[in-house]
Amino acid sequence: MQKLAVIFDSAGPILRTYRVAKDIRRGILLKDILTSNLIMEKCGRALIVPQLDINLIASCNPDIPIRTILDENSIEISCASTPITREKAIEILYNSDTKIADVQDTYNAVRAKCPDTYSSAGMIIDVELGEVAYAISTGGTPFPGLTSVLDQLKDLEAEIYVASGDSMRGLIHLTDYGIELDHIYPVANPKRKREIVYKLKERYRRVVMVGDGLNDLYALEAADLGILTTQQNSCPPNNLIRVADRVINNISELPEFLKGTTV
Repeated sequence: MQKLAVIFDSAGPILRTYRVAKDIRRGILLKDILTSNLIMEKCGRALIVPQLDINLIASCNPDIPIRTILDENSIEISCASTPITREKAIEILYNSDTKIADVQDTYNAVRAKCPDTYSSAGMIIDVELGEVAYAISTGGTPFPGLTSVLDQLKDLEAEIYVASGDSMRGLIHLTDYGIELDHIYPVANPKRKREIVYKLKERYRRVVMVGDGLNDLYALEAADLGILTTQQNSCPPNNLIRVADRVINNISELPEFLKGTTV
């Protein structure tokens, strides 16, 4: 059995992120938002993360419906406030009048704030309305010192994994930091993250989960050590603090902490 696995969520723990949502019914942009807040404020909402080429979106005719560039086979539910089937999500997306322009508006706002970062896009559906409630774009850049942190973890004989709600298209750049492609789990909802923890516990003596949001709660509970980071979100919910074994302010604290712990 191998020694140690460390699983990171991407946005927050290793990437400083900036998100912009467009409230489609009201036609307004919501800047620097938490996606989970928009999802959890109402039953029947879900974040849909298609494998969209953000550069293709940027160059498309803004007046055409978003459904015209969707690949049904790539549509996955990343997070939901209540159980929603993939089939229902696809039905809502393909019946939606949401335009490419709605996503472009959020993408352009992210690029204006974060011009040199990776970007990804998604949509929040609302089952009660039978419509896309929000278009969302996210930009992210690695926290300073990420490479050093990963090198130190490897010195501890740790295998590095990523379990994220983002699409693989938005996560592929993490291979530039030495994270193996088959160690990246995209479009992982909260239950899927917990499943990944349990699966890795069969292979490793110790499994550490590093997260910062409500979508990490189940995985933090299931891991041998649950590490909550506040580098992105300085005011995490109390239920996240309760399930975490350790709260750290900066990812650079992680290797030294793990050196002094055993399970």
